[in-house]
Amino acid sequence: MTSRTNRHEEERPVGESGIMTTAPESNQELLHNLRVHQIELEQQNEQLRGAQQALEASRARYYDLYEHAPIGYLTLSPAGLIQEANVAAAGLLGLSQGALVERALHCFILPADQDIYYRHRRELTGEGARHCCEVRFLQPDGDSRWVQLEVTAAKDADGELAFRAVVSDIAPRKLAEETLILSEARHRALFEKSYDALMTLVPPTCQFTSGNARTLAMFGVENEAGFVTRSLTDYAPSRQPDGALSADKLAQLVAAALRDGACVSDWTCRRESGEEFPATVLLTRIELDGRTLLQATVRDETAVRQLQVMLTQADRLTSMGLLAASVAHEINNPLTYALYNIESVALDLPKLGHAVERCLHALRCALGDEAAARVLGNEAVMLGDEMLKDLHERAREALGGVERIRTIAKAIGTFSHVETGERSRVDLNYALQCASTMAANDIKVRAELSFDLGELPLIWASAGRLSQVFLNLLVNAAHSIDEGDAGHNTIHVRSWVLHEDVFVSITDSGKGISTEHLARIFEPFFTTKAVGIGSGLGLSICRNIVLEFGGEIGVESTLGTGTCFTVRLPIRRGVSSNPPPERPAVTTSVRGRILIVDDEPAIRRTMVRLLTRSHEVVAAESGIEARAILLGDQSFDLILCDLMMPEMTGMELHGWLSAEYPTLADRVVFLTGGAFTVNSAKYLAHIKNVTLEKPCESGTLMRIVSELVTSVHRAREAATAGGSAPGHTTH
Repeated sequence: MTSRTNRHEEERPVGESGIMTTAPESNQELLHNLRVHQIELEQQNEQLRGAQQALEASRARYYDLYEHAPIGYLTLSPAGLIQEANVAAAGLLGLSQGALVERALHCFILPADQDIYYRHRRELTGEGARHCCEVRFLQPDGDSRWVQLEVTAAKDADGELAFRAVVSDIAPRKLAEETLILSEARHRALFEKSYDALMTLVPPTCQFTSGNARTLAMFGVENEAGFVTRSLTDYAPSRQPDGALSADKLAQLVAAALRDGACVSDWTCRRESGEEFPATVLLTRIELDGRTLLQATVRDETAVRQLQVMLTQADRLTSMGLLAASVAHEINNPLTYALYNIESVALDLPKLGHAVERCLHALRCALGDEAAARVLGNEAVMLGDEMLKDLHERAREALGGVERIRTIAKAIGTFSHVETGERSRVDLNYALQCASTMAANDIKVRAELSFDLGELPLIWASAGRLSQVFLNLLVNAAHSIDEGDAGHNTIHVRSWVLHEDVFVSITDSGKGISTEHLARIFEPFFTTKAVGIGSGLGLSICRNIVLEFGGEIGVESTLGTGTCFTVRLPIRRGVSSNPPPERPAVTTSVRGRILIVDDEPAIRRTMVRLLTRSHEVVAAESGIEARAILLGDQSFDLILCDLMMPEMTGMELHGWLSAEYPTLADRVVFLTGGAFTVNSAKYLAHIKNVTLEKPCESGTLMRIVSELVTSVHRAREAATAGGSAPGHTTH
């Protein structure tokens, strides 16, 4: 443009006055060029204005992005002073943007984290260096907030080194991390402190990857490092109790757990010591860090199995107690009339012999010896002294046998109350005699049994449970001696009193107990007997029973010489040390009216036969019949009533009398064969009536009846003298 203008100027003619002149065409062209130039300038100006606006818009966008970015931006001087801060950074620091300028950043960092910040600063040595750290910013309210500082070294517009810091709020992430750490700690604590043995396995080899303290203790492993090199089959016998190979059965369990998510099974484990024990194994599939693992929960079932055995033993004892009670009752009823009849026969045979002898003497005197012999013929032998003596001897032997049966039945009856736990006054010597009666068959082929029983006060305990203790000790003593040499072996039972305790010792001359076994003999399931002979619970049960009654049991033994068990039991204060005072002897025989109520016909007939000689006796075969009799006649001095009868029991009859005829209710004497139900035992415990156990000796029964009848007559005489007549209550 310029060159073209100059060319036109050179071509212009010069006037006479020296002023350049131009032609009209040239002027037009010049004007055109000037306009074009103006347009070009305007376009350039427009472009410049557009660029300026774009630059300003870009700067505005940058400022907006910087200022309102969701993360904080800081510009720091080499000295660490804040030069610039966006809104987010100001928010994280808790001050306005203006208040932050020229403030040192370290003043906003928690003192505990400032070493981290300074170490981070020292690593930013030159332009382009970058470093990241995590620190906590102090807040105006005194709290702190976790942030991440990512600082880059760069030069500013003046070429000075500056630091650009990106500040990110990581408080939510830190909170999540802390929550995760706490959760992991809790789960680890649960894992480590679990009562069950917990371990993780890698299928299909089932190699352990971890195990809690219970696991290590259960298997007898010293540390986890050695444990994780093993697998579950290393802690199991080659075969399980069902005969399956442990490896095959474990493979089946693993497959089921992986398929179904969980699987549980009985399993026999083996400790490092080689001891095997029953367990329950629960395998659960878990996903951990992208891996499929199995968590095994192994519970040692030894104690549970032992408890099950003990409960089974207790159930068996209960069943045996019920059976013993039933057997004792069924024996005692027929034994009652057998004893009374044989006893009366044994007493009457000598009288019969004397009567026969007098009759024979009279016959001989009347007819002469030869005539009397012809009359009697061969029957004379049956009436001779030898025959009558033989009959008497047989009756006495039968009476001795029945007495022995009575003793055994009474001992069985005592053992029928083993599981009731009811306490009463107990004669320890009687409990020893019951136990020795039950153990006699075991003892007689092994040793001679001897006693040295002192006079003992009564103690507060259970006769049945103490008899169980002594029976167990006597049987153990017998089993410690081999059969076949009873004459050279002894079992000695002794009882005595010392201070406030009673003692019983049972000493045998058996094999003795070794020192290592002596410390364990009271442990449940520990036994030195052959398999199938002992359960190992006997002495443990004995100790628990003795402890229950406030006593203790001890043992001394010498291998090859023998063993002595000693039981100590306290004398309970307030329990009478002496037997009940004897009733005054009846000096005169008083004839009374007696009602006998029993559903056993033979017992009724026997008692009627026994008591008719001294009293007027009425018999009823049931409680219902007795009630009907008593409705029309209340003049009985004594009512001998069986406790357990069908339709109407003795207790129900007594209850009816208590409501209708209280005086007669006091005159009831209960007869029992020993089969006490819970209700009957409670009933008898709450009344004052006399209770006699069948079979009662005839002499004892007659004495008690005579005493009670005499007592009623005396009370009636005293009441009559005072103006009233008890015993004839009517409606």
